[in-house]
Amino acid sequence: MLKHAPCAYCGNAELPRTRGHVFPRAIYPDTLPQAKRVTVPECDGCKSLWEDAEPHFRNILLTIWNPDVAPTDSRAQKLWRSFDQKDGYRRARELAGLFRAATVEGQSRTKIYPAEDEKFNLVLRRIVRGLSHHHGLATAVPDQFVQCEEMRYVVPPVFENEFSWHTIAQDFITYGFTALDDEKVKFVWLIRFSKHIVFIGRVRNASSDA
Repeated sequence: MLKHAPCAYCGNAELPRTRGHVFPRAIYPDTLPQAKRVTVPECDGCKSLWEDAEPHFRNILLTIWNPDVAPTDSRAQKLWRSFDQKDGYRRARELAGLFRAATVEGQSRTKIYPAEDEKFNLVLRRIVRGLSHHHGLATAVPDQFVQCEEMRYVVPPVFENEFSWHTIAQDFITYGFTALDDEKVKFVWLIRFSKHIVFIGRVRNASSDA
């Protein structure tokens, strides 16, 4: 059972452990009951590290989910309700502070660069670490060994073909990984949310000083 296994994130086998969701539960809409739930052993100590960051991650992800139409499903309803909670004003202020003016195809738009936000990136790195454990690549990958950023360019098909791909649900979450024969980088991950949001994650070798 998961609760008897070491924590996927730190390897601790002493603190109480529960079934931790690699992809935050809050980003799953009620319209996708068939979507896969990836879980790994998670200790209370690690869970506390990103407990506050997960709602922020959801808020950012939903804000950028569709550049033309805002989501109206259960996730959006939870987002708006969260602003009425005790910490709602703080969360709304944190989200609003990320908006930047931009020009897209000659039109004035507002953009968010999610991977530049530390709370968002904390959860993003957690996802890479959890998936690394789930797929038997590496367990207890230190947070500092993971680097994540937005994939701002189209991923060439020849590059994607090198990855082992997995789908949580179509047009919801798809991710893939590949191992590298490299002194510095051990694995590379591509994580796609919605149809257009792609992040790249790199897990470096423990022997690398980079």
